[in-house]
Amino acid sequence: MAAGQRLGKDVCVRVLAELDRITEEQDRSATFELIRTLTDHGVGESERERIGYALARLSDPRSVTPLTGIARDRDRPDEVRKAALWALEGSEIFPVETLRDWWDTGDDVVRGCVLRQVTRGEADLVEPILNDPAHPLHRDALVGIGVTFEEPRWQRYQIAALDHSDPAVRRTAAYHLGWDEPVAAESALHRVAVNDSSVEAACAAIDSLRYYASRATLRLLHELARGDDERATEARAAAAGLLSDFEDDRAGIGEWLTPVADLLASPEIGTVTEIDTAPARSGAPRSKPHMPSAAELFGLFSDPDGPWEPKLAVLRRHMLGTSWNAMPEADRPGLAAFLSGHPDPQVRALCCWVVSNWDAVDVLLALAHDPDPNVRQSAIYTLRYMPSSPEIATLTWDLITSGEVAGTRGQEALVTCAAHTPPGELDDRLIDLARSDLRESIRAEAITLLGDNVESLLYLLSEPPLLTWAVHTRLLGACRGAGLRPSAVSDLRDADNRYVARALANLDSR
Repeated sequence: MAAGQRLGKDVCVRVLAELDRITEEQDRSATFELIRTLTDHGVGESERERIGYALARLSDPRSVTPLTGIARDRDRPDEVRKAALWALEGSEIFPVETLRDWWDTGDDVVRGCVLRQVTRGEADLVEPILNDPAHPLHRDALVGIGVTFEEPRWQRYQIAALDHSDPAVRRTAAYHLGWDEPVAAESALHRVAVNDSSVEAACAAIDSLRYYASRATLRLLHELARGDDERATEARAAAAGLLSDFEDDRAGIGEWLTPVADLLASPEIGTVTEIDTAPARSGAPRSKPHMPSAAELFGLFSDPDGPWEPKLAVLRRHMLGTSWNAMPEADRPGLAAFLSGHPDPQVRALCCWVVSNWDAVDVLLALAHDPDPNVRQSAIYTLRYMPSSPEIATLTWDLITSGEVAGTRGQEALVTCAAHTPPGELDDRLIDLARSDLRESIRAEAITLLGDNVESLLYLLSEPPLLTWAVHTRLLGACRGAGLRPSAVSDLRDADNRYVARALANLDSR
């Protein structure tokens, strides 16, 4: 449809009336009509947002090309282009492989999307924007590094943005500092929560603080909760969650909790009697879900239309079981090729679980190089369950050292690598990672995988946390298992962190 063309009123009314059903069922029969309606200049802003959300939920691979065309068409109104981008960004089908090509357009509407969707491979694009707080896309850059950019250099940009002149930027930074929970951000979040002139920024800081497991934060939230404004409402919710976590550990860290004992429930009030809430059994045996045949799966996933969620549910229903072993061996290669080559990345991701039951290493290795990051993650995860393979060990080690993965994906890659490396052979490399890698997830997982072999790393207990206290708590856990009592333990008793207190208590109880 050309820019500015208008659909008939009846068509718009009908499409909008069906939006809730289409969205709930993920009915891809409506994909192209939704796209046409999205571009209609008679559609209001709120209606266009609903359409964009519906398209995001559909995550129809066929929508990538037309939505991309709309988003990159500078002759269209910005609100239409942004709605198309939002539909892609909220979906499971965002074409991350096109980010650099999109960046090269020089179009700020598109570049903002690139920054919001940036991967670690585009760090060179995002960092100059982060270094310029006055840049109009600075907030988009902060969104982009909100997840998986865990190294201290990236966290410093978020912390610095808490002082930005634009309250929307401060709100974005405060929100994203709840993901990685850097210890260095805690005092700044306290300041924003108490003093920021923007209620939205303050509430974002309060919401993030619920994940900062310190007595100082619990006390602050308790004081903020005494009011009757929006901040107080947010603080009551945050304090309740944090308080519940503290009380769960009360028996083991009671002494550490003494400074906030007045905030805890009395033992009588805080104890909940266990009640058997299991539903009564009817006596009738549960029927096993139908295991589809290869022919049924070919038919189901060859049709790109219709409600899509029930189709994916067929694969999810058997994801964690061994039902796929009932598939005749003669049908497996064809089905594996069909599912692993499907245009929908959600199908390819679920395919990893299907073929892992058949030890289809070649299929998983191919999917580990899929253009979609979620498919790659699923393949890397399931490869750990395959028979021992030097090729898998090399693939995952190269992935870790490339710097491409961090966070959960980094941890999963390292665990898979260890699963395919002979015992002890990885230890020297794990020690090097724990000592010098700047990704907290990698360092902490390396310590866990080392087991008792952590004596050369005990000096890390005397160092301040790089991001969180995860390295220290993992080391304390290893010390407990190995029967070690490092001298740095006494220094850690001053740390205002529930996880450290619990790890120390476990060490003391050995």
